[in-house]
Amino acid sequence: MQVFPLERQRSTRRDRGPDRSSTTKSPIDSPMRLVGKMKVLIIHHAPLIRSGLTGLIDANDRFAVCAQTDDAPTAREMFVKHQPQLVALGLTLRRGNGIELIKDFRRLNRAARLLVVSGREDPLSIQRAFRAGTHGYLALEDNSSEVLEALNRISDGHLYASASVSRRLLESLASNEIEPARSEMRPLSDRELQVFSLIGRGFGASRLATELHLSVKTVETYQAHIKEKLGLHSAAELSEKAARWMLHSMRRNGQLKKLLKTAGRF
Repeated sequence: MQVFPLERQRSTRRDRGPDRSSTTKSPIDSPMRLVGKMKVLIIHHAPLIRSGLTGLIDANDRFAVCAQTDDAPTAREMFVKHQPQLVALGLTLRRGNGIELIKDFRRLNRAARLLVVSGREDPLSIQRAFRAGTHGYLALEDNSSEVLEALNRISDGHLYASASVSRRLLESLASNEIEPARSEMRPLSDRELQVFSLIGRGFGASRLATELHLSVKTVETYQAHIKEKLGLHSAAELSEKAARWMLHSMRRNGQLKKLLKTAGRF
């Protein structure tokens, strides 16, 4: 999203530590800011994204940020405590992931409206987020003005996908990139599919742990579950299958873009 020039950079070690803004008193805690406005809870692993979203949201007359964090368990506590009408969240979080949070929030309060703001723009992530219960999806490349547009739309009871997200979904449908119902990947949970896709991109256990804010032992547990569900017997087989799956998806997407470019669509 253009308002956050450094948003795609990896967090520093200090950034990955506890989010003290979640537990200390700040202007967000002022009740006067929330009078007559819809409360928005922000959950994202990147401090710059949280800061940018807070600035955008608090600058309008309809919404106000009630709290923010990068930590999944803390997010659940904040959701219960503040009872926000709206939640803006990423899919990669410290000690958890956005897909599972979406499911939890839908169980806790089905009236709350949820908006994903994520750098994960692959069709499977978008598909699974909407299946989990999100009401809107923005990509980080989208213009910052779309944040308020998305919040307005979903708070009025509509579903929302930015132009770039809608385009990716249409492309994936045209190229059959979204996995069909009987895909061999269907047994994988959302978190396991996330781990599997990163393995396919060449991530080892240590890098996976850093990327997902998990321990190496937890990553290895996910890898073991994936191997069992897919009938694989070694780490080498897992890496090979994940790489082939990712390559196949990239080829299908690339072939479609080539066709669209030839037709003058890009």
